Amino acid sequence: MRTTLKDYIERAENTEDTEALFRSFDQLVRHYGIDVSSYHILAEQLRRVPIENGIIHQTFPVDWAEKYLKNRYADFDPLLNQARSEARPFHWFDVEDRMKLSKQQRAFLKELKQVGLRDGLAIPIFGPIGTMAFFGLGSLTGPLDLEAQEIAELQLVCQYTHNTFIALSADFPMREPAQPLSPRETEILTLVAAGLSNIAIAKKLSITENTVDTILRRAFKKLDANNRITAVLKGIGSGLILPD
Repeated sequence: MRTTLKDYIERAENTEDTEALFRSFDQLVRHYGIDVSSYHILAEQLRRVPIENGIIHQTFPVDWAEKYLKNRYADFDPLLNQARSEARPFHWFDVEDRMKLSKQQRAFLKELKQVGLRDGLAIPIFGPIGTMAFFGLGSLTGPLDLEAQEIAELQLVCQYTHNTFIALSADFPMREPAQPLSPRETEILTLVAAGLSNIAIAKKLSITENTVDTILRRAFKKLDANNRITAVLKGIGSGLILPD
């Protein structure tokens, strides 16, 4: 298993083709009992990515994949919802014990089983800054009897695959490059992120409160934000500020 993982990393390091990357990924995860998989980018720069734009790769049955998009299952998919608050992989059907499910969500899990999915792993992925992704790894043949080390290996594989895809897709169309902030805008927005008021910032920097307000408004415009909280979140998510 380790040799296979090593080979995959070596192939991924040397590829410039995302299709070849995912072919190698699918070959590798079959060794773990995975029959079908999906890879979604859920958010970039702290902004939600529409599911129709965020599905990068998937090998689920065509009818199910089309139905998932048509019925907007992503809006209430309990696996995606739970993944947003998890740092570790979890088995799909364990979500019933992890969160209070709505009738709609229970029906979704029941439908997963009806299309032949016997078990699966949900693997949340984070990074680069402000990005969140999700891998769904499913079995059509039976329960995934995986040891903790194997699950950790799959998490590593998914994170590595995500990182490689991002590196190969620097011009991925969902991205909106943020306008750079000036040094003064960066300084003041960083102080806002630290919890300082405009009055406190003005005193700290020996400038007027009106000047602080003017500079913040310029930063808001660059970040397409209309309040302090949104500006701070977008600044952090874009990597433009890094508060202490």
